[in-house]
Amino acid sequence: MPIRRRIELSIAETRLRFQQLVRLTGLTGQVTVVVDGGRAIAAIVPASDVLQPPPAALGRPRPAVAGPAPAERFRPAVERPGAAPAPESGAGWLRRIEKVREDVRRQHAGRIQELSQALDEAWRMLDTLHPPGTDRHVDTLRAAHGDVRRTR
Repeated sequence: MPIRRRIELSIAETRLRFQQLVRLTGLTGQVTVVVDGGRAIAAIVPASDVLQPPPAALGRPRPAVAGPAPAERFRPAVERPGAAPAPESGAGWLRRIEKVREDVRRQHAGRIQELSQALDEAWRMLDTLHPPGTDRHVDTLRAAHGDVRRTR
């Protein structure tokens, strides 16, 4: 069995290298710990580590563990009998997601407004410094950006 490596990566680095990490995990047994601000939050481990029960330690039978067996723990809830999520839990998550969406929409609308004002101010300065017809390059820019400029 190859020597197992354990590496720690930030969320951003893990996201960039996800496919590579998953393939390496399957081939080499490498364990990747995902950290956020120095705190471990998740791990990419070989599937065999979580789907198969480990061999009994030193020939002793495995002690009973509260909760489902390892293979049951990682099976989707819809496949587990009696493990359907409560409807109110789903509704709570939907409310949270919608609230986040609204917050993001509001933030984006504010940023779009700020950027539009800055763009208008820049064009006003260009119009003052180079009135239409006095600078061929600025006139070319006016024509190219006509669709994004506000009408007066």
